[in-house]
Amino acid sequence: MTITTKRSLIALLLSLVLVVSLFTVSVFAATTESVSDNETETTENVSDSSESESGKTEETKKEESKKEETTTENKEAVETRNTLIINSVIIVCIVAIAAVLIIRFRTKVVAFLRSVKSELKKIVWSSKENTRKSFIVVVVVALAVAFAIFLMDTAFEKGIAFLTEIVSSWR
Repeated sequence: MTITTKRSLIALLLSLVLVVSLFTVSVFAATTESVSDNETETTENVSDSSESESGKTEETKKEESKKEETTTENKEAVETRNTLIINSVIIVCIVAIAAVLIIRFRTKVVAFLRSVKSELKKIVWSSKENTRKSFIVVVVVALAVAFAIFLMDTAFEKGIAFLTEIVSSWR
């Protein structure tokens, strides 16, 4: 790979990160505006409803509670969408940085991966039967330790309760 090709790839990745960042900022701004608009409408509805508090029927109260629930659901949806967008931007940035590093240190990365492959060939894997036996031993020991901790916890709980009764009876 030539130097100009590497530079072109780096420029492409950086422009991709920039576009995604700008998209995220615009979506975040739009969702923030929609949330503030909903809050303004809710505030106006509350002020209008406070003026005619005496003449409310149960139906209008139910409608207002439905509007409040809808506003809450809208806020939760916006928060979820914003979280997803932020997470996707972070992932894109990590991938872009990794791609830049791989392009920059390509020969070292290739050498590292070849050495990993050769080391993986040297591993002696256990048989299925040996793995199964080891798994059973681990499960049995874990259950035994959990049961022992349960017994000690129960004993300490009962002992502390008994000591508390004794001390309280002295007074």
